[in-house]
Amino acid sequence: MKSLINVIFLLFTISFYGQNDTISIVRHTDKDFVIPKTAKIVYRGFLNEIFIDVPNSKCFEVVGIGVSKKEKNIYNISPSSGTEVIINISGVLKNGKKFSENQLFKIKNVPNLQMNINNLNGFQVRMQKHSLLNAVIKGSFPDKHIGLQCTIKSFELRIPGSSSIHIEGNKIKEEYYKKIVSKIKIGDEIVISDIRFIVNINALICKINPIIIKIY
Repeated sequence: MKSLINVIFLLFTISFYGQNDTISIVRHTDKDFVIPKTAKIVYRGFLNEIFIDVPNSKCFEVVGIGVSKKEKNIYNISPSSGTEVIINISGVLKNGKKFSENQLFKIKNVPNLQMNINNLNGFQVRMQKHSLLNAVIKGSFPDKHIGLQCTIKSFELRIPGSSSIHIEGNKIKEEYYKKIVSKIKIGDEIVISDIRFIVNINALICKINPIIIKIY
């Protein structure tokens, strides 16, 4: 009878641990780009770096589609198709009891990087021509879980009736502004295109939008 009770208790323990995320610590590492670090999200096209530990265990193993061990407690998740990936963590606790639990991560695609000028978002924005002086081009992801930094390297500026001007950096500096200010009139559309940029991680970035500035 005692043996039967122990078996039932052990099965209950395994079932309990399999249904409640209370044993393992699972989060994105400090090096990973996802924020907050507790977000249960991974991105297609990236090696998502995850920290996994089971403090009260003798040993444990981690398995899942696209999951690979990088080093102690550090795992990479490289999701492919589908909308979610399940990580199974199983092992033996210090008291000798076995455990098994699943952690579910939602898979998301990397959205397009959106460009803006003077923090004005959209494919077309309205500006007065004097606002072009020292106007700053920035890039950002609409998905706030992506903590990547974007650096603008250069861009092309084109006004009606003139050739494009190549500008290094992310700002319409005074030297460039002086070249165009006398040629711009109300109703003109200024086009910022061929924006070249880098982000602080290898990423699959889709085509980015140009910026059309309507002068009023």
